[in-house]
Amino acid sequence: MDDREALQRTLNRARRALQLIEEEKASYGIRVPVDLQIELEEKQKEVASLEARLNQLQGNNTVTVPDNLPRYTDVFVGRKAEIARCMEALSPEERGWGVAIDGIGGMGKTALALEVAHLARKQALFDAYLFVSAKTTWLTTEGVRQETLALSSLDSFCREFAKGLGQTDIVNITDSTERRRALLDSLRGRRVLLIWDNLETLNTEEREMIAEFLRKLPTPNKAIITSRRRTGESALTIRLDRLSQTEALELMQAKGRLYPRLAQELNATQPEILTALYEAAGGNPLALDWTLGQVAHKGYSINFALERLRDAAKSSDIYAFLFADAAKTLSKNDRTVLSALAVFRTPATKAALADATDLAPTEIQVAVEQLVTLSLVNDLDGERFGLHPLTRTYIRAAIGGTDIIGTQPLGKILFDSAAQRKVLRYWVDYAQKYGGDGKDTYKTYDKLEAEWQNLESVATTLREIAGIPGTLKDRQAAQMLIDLETALYNFLWFRGYWDERVRLSEWRYQAGKALNQWSDAGWGAYDVAFIYYNRAETERAAIWAAQMAEAMERGGSRRDQAVAIRFQGLIAEQRQNWAEAERLYQEALAIYRELGKEQDEAIALNDLGRVARLQGQYDRAESYYKQGLAIPEKLGHKETQATYCGNLGLLAFYRNQPTEARPWYERELALAQEVGQQNLVAHAQAGLAQVLEAEKRYTEALPLAQAALEISERLRYSRLDWTRQLVERLRRKAEKQ
Repeated sequence: MDDREALQRTLNRARRALQLIEEEKASYGIRVPVDLQIELEEKQKEVASLEARLNQLQGNNTVTVPDNLPRYTDVFVGRKAEIARCMEALSPEERGWGVAIDGIGGMGKTALALEVAHLARKQALFDAYLFVSAKTTWLTTEGVRQETLALSSLDSFCREFAKGLGQTDIVNITDSTERRRALLDSLRGRRVLLIWDNLETLNTEEREMIAEFLRKLPTPNKAIITSRRRTGESALTIRLDRLSQTEALELMQAKGRLYPRLAQELNATQPEILTALYEAAGGNPLALDWTLGQVAHKGYSINFALERLRDAAKSSDIYAFLFADAAKTLSKNDRTVLSALAVFRTPATKAALADATDLAPTEIQVAVEQLVTLSLVNDLDGERFGLHPLTRTYIRAAIGGTDIIGTQPLGKILFDSAAQRKVLRYWVDYAQKYGGDGKDTYKTYDKLEAEWQNLESVATTLREIAGIPGTLKDRQAAQMLIDLETALYNFLWFRGYWDERVRLSEWRYQAGKALNQWSDAGWGAYDVAFIYYNRAETERAAIWAAQMAEAMERGGSRRDQAVAIRFQGLIAEQRQNWAEAERLYQEALAIYRELGKEQDEAIALNDLGRVARLQGQYDRAESYYKQGLAIPEKLGHKETQATYCGNLGLLAFYRNQPTEARPWYERELALAQEVGQQNLVAHAQAGLAQVLEAEKRYTEALPLAQAALEISERLRYSRLDWTRQLVERLRRKAEKQ
């Protein structure tokens, strides 16, 4: 049985019931009981509703169905799961009044409501389809435009719905309470779909009155409401989130089919740029549409339009539309939590927010509930909370000093600088607690690894606030940046975040110079130079070594100056100027011994042993190595022990003694894995692969060499080419074995 046959049978039953009621009414003459009259009117409406629906299904256009659904011409993609859930909620079997769609501005709430309504219209689920919006939003070639309509109350909506139903007598009722009651009465026995759009523009009292009205909506009528504020009591609530990346790309291609200029740009743009656009927009359809419109209508490249999207100050129309109204209602605690979440790069728990802001757990609870209700914050799995990328961009405009977006003074209504400073301090303290370069600090590096995204975000924020490079804006932020790098540089070295160490150390150098703290500047330059040295990028290392030496000379301690001398030796060594390298190492060694810096002394002895080995002076190299190894063994410094073990293993190979090399490499690997120093792990793995190669155990050697190569490629380690050659050699030998 198809839908039309089922509906025809239902209509026939309703007509028979109506006939019986009419016959009963006729038996009373002119004194018809009130309840019978009401029953008659409701059955008449039911019959009319069923007839209208049957005409829809049969394509009979002679009967007019009340229908003011906008005929939007834009593209609609994705949302299949959400559509299915909405259609289920609109079925007569569902007891709720319908669907509430909420979410951040621009996420496509209205578009989804209309898509569902048109689908219901196609399936003839209702006999009337009425759409009323409190606000109209559209994209123009100049940007986002919106108009708030006069529909600012439940009574205004009721008037519009009554007009749509042709109930002029209801429109003319003067008392608003009576008008609402009359509208509800007129809906009994009918199947009407009411779409209430953009309810966030109404005040709290009016939204509560609408909720009460919808709870009284007689079945089988249904409603769809859209709002940025969470609502939806007695209804299915759909929190509309981002488009998937696949859906976003589908949207881009669909828009491209409408605009040849855009299609040309899309075809010429690398996929990674389109992915970056998706991520910057956070999958927000309006933000994507706005950005694509910049290309289609203004002739921008996608790259240029993407940069505009990332700059809230240059894209004030879309950001003001998305956030300005909600931002006006924030309390101080709301701003504190919002500012804290702008610093957190990963979703935060309420406990973490309480720790970072010093707010009580109950205050955090109230604030996050309000921010989620306003769609400024996403409520994620595991009771975690995070910002949509567009929300983050909007808030960071205030962090970066942009006080005005559109007509909104962000610094006053959105951003709490004191709260932000407190959260930044929290993360710097966190890094200092679990970081550093002591002999046992490697044991807490997992704590830093787990929060690296947050720590990296803090570094970027501190740099922006400090104003470096350039004119110093904030001394406290610059100092916190120095403190953060000091706490993290060894962790970044151990765990293989070498590019990140270069960036953060360069910022420390700039901050130290801005503050005239030359020792800090010198150590920042050292940390940059050290990575370039370990990548065998000698000339870049030399540039930073010179900047380090200049800074240490201006304000460093005697030990700092010895470090600068030692680094000049490293540059001379990579240039194969052995005599100069040894002279500089000996000079640094003398200062370290004079100052009683045993750990530094061990490092200098290792340098001297390496230079001797590279010159073929193996006995001399062994003497330096063993003198130096005794120091970290005494101090319990495992990183330096691992370095010495690796060099002694390498020395054994230089002497053509692979058997003697094995225990040194095994010890190096065990120590390197314990402390988590990635370049030493790779060094030991490659060394053991060489030992196995010498024993003709090629298939066992190959996985070790491949593991070493993987690390070396990620780090761009100085031994990268050598390790590649080892892997290729072992692969050929293993294939022949």
